[in-house]
Amino acid sequence: MKKAIKILTPIIVLIIVFLFVKKFVITDYKNKETGNNKNIQEIEQYILNVSTYKAKVKVTVSSNKNADFYEFEQEVRGQSYTKQLATSPEAISGMQLTYENGVLRIENTRYNLSKIYEDYPYITTNSLFLTSFIEGYRNSGISQIYEEDNKVKMIYDSKINKYNYKQILYINKSTLAPENLQIFDINNSLKIDIIYNEVELNI
Repeated sequence: MKKAIKILTPIIVLIIVFLFVKKFVITDYKNKETGNNKNIQEIEQYILNVSTYKAKVKVTVSSNKNADFYEFEQEVRGQSYTKQLATSPEAISGMQLTYENGVLRIENTRYNLSKIYEDYPYITTNSLFLTSFIEGYRNSGISQIYEEDNKVKMIYDSKINKYNYKQILYINKSTLAPENLQIFDINNSLKIDIIYNEVELNI
């Protein structure tokens, strides 16, 4: 019984983070596209046209009492496929969630566990994914973009709930690569901070 609890606890933690967190820069980019000659509007359109990407991300989820730290490897291919592999902390390392054509598969390579959930399309809108920000920005009626310290900032008010009220994406103006995504609550407190590493866009 104790062994079962030890196995199931990391699974529950990861599912909560992956599915229900509404609260992600240090670069080592494989995708090097010069953006020096692009204006703000061109950079905005470039980001909004991203539909596929791979990235390693470091995620900090903050609450009133503490902060939790995670590392994931992400892959997104349009609306039909997303994959997120947890690499840290140790308790959830090896946990992989894959959504493909309406089917969600949860696996743990360390414990050889798997489970399949049918008809789960809203997984692709999870806030931990870059494409979720892009969709929200595109559909938001309250958005802005400007340059600051050689970074381009794309901002929109999501107002989905009080924990996911405003999102800011920081883009390296020279490489056009996303560096940092921050999600704030209604009190303007940072709830989720995502650092993007080794980003490959539109692969």
